[in-house]
Amino acid sequence: MMRLSKRARMSAVLGAIALVGMTGCGSDTADAGSTGSGGGSAQTVTIKEPADGASIDVPFTLSLDSGVELGSTDSGKHHVHLYFDGDDSKYEVVESDSMEITDASPAVEGLKSGEHKLDISLRNADHSAAGFDTSITVNVNGGGGGEDQSPDDGGAGGGY
Repeated sequence: MMRLSKRARMSAVLGAIALVGMTGCGSDTADAGSTGSGGGSAQTVTIKEPADGASIDVPFTLSLDSGVELGSTDSGKHHVHLYFDGDDSKYEVVESDSMEITDASPAVEGLKSGEHKLDISLRNADHSAAGFDTSITVNVNGGGGGEDQSPDDGGAGGGY
């Protein structure tokens, strides 16, 4: 039977410990996005207000429940991008768990009355995606951007 030197035995033990550690890390990856109450801080955010399916007027209050601390982009903390109907080119930066969304927000500019998807995306301080997005459906009353959103009643100036 071959005897291992003290150094060889130590290397074997350290290798086994490293392998167990890497296996444990793999299980964290499998749980990514989970909202369970396990150890780490889940990088998730949910919309508390308005409720899914709600009718809203602009301005409205957006309330969030975030698994990470939100803050200003220059603080190094996460923030949220709010936008409508998948158009992430016009978004509002949300830096806290509650914010008044007014008709001055780029996200509601030109938004017409009717059903819309309200999207939020958790972002890193540099605006890169943090890996969590969600949306709800809302019915917007009156539209945003200060424009008259009433339907054409067929009056004069019909555009032919």
